[in-house]
Amino acid sequence: MTRPYAVILWDWNGTLLDDAEFGISIINGMLERRGLPVHGRHEHGQLFDFPVIRYYERVGFDFEKEPFEDLSHEFIDAYFANVRSCGLRPGSERLLESLQEAGYRQMILSASRQDYLEDLITHYGLGRYFEELLGIDTVHAPGKTGRALDWLRESGVDPAQVLLIGDTVHDAEVAEKMDIDCWLVPGGHHPRERLEATGRRCLEDIGCVGRELLQPAGKGLS
Repeated sequence: MTRPYAVILWDWNGTLLDDAEFGISIINGMLERRGLPVHGRHEHGQLFDFPVIRYYERVGFDFEKEPFEDLSHEFIDAYFANVRSCGLRPGSERLLESLQEAGYRQMILSASRQDYLEDLITHYGLGRYFEELLGIDTVHAPGKTGRALDWLRESGVDPAQVLLIGDTVHDAEVAEKMDIDCWLVPGGHHPRERLEATGRRCLEDIGCVGRELLQPAGKGLS
């Protein structure tokens, strides 16, 4: 029995990079400066969405007073000023190394702007694990479906051989459009209940990825 996947598409923010709490702190700072209510981790998990403009509207920003584009740049400036203080998900680098050694092709698929994504992957010293870094051309995080479909069409990879691993409902939506499998990992930007509601496989933690994909053929998790 051969393994079902050849290519792993990793989401970045919240999946490999443990930045959810950091992002919430920036949004809350922006809300506080405008006299708006702040939100805890649970509320963030219920409100967060793609395109991110929808999330900004849900948390209380008034686009009649300030354009979304201005708010988005405020967030991005604060985010990239200090994002290097965030760590990777525990065990993620060793997992990437083990999957590479096992022969899996790995790539990042992110709603981050391409140059920012490349800069962070270099900072964390992870570039050697990925064949491609698939970011987008804007800081406004509209989503990554278009980028994903372009890559799938251009690469010629069989969708049946591709697995997307992420931490949000959007990852499940992207996988649906691509007609590929998707595993979701709690602890990022969306809580377990939202991930499970997608009908996609929801793992206990990122370590389960290795325990599944690195098992002898036919002996994966049930």
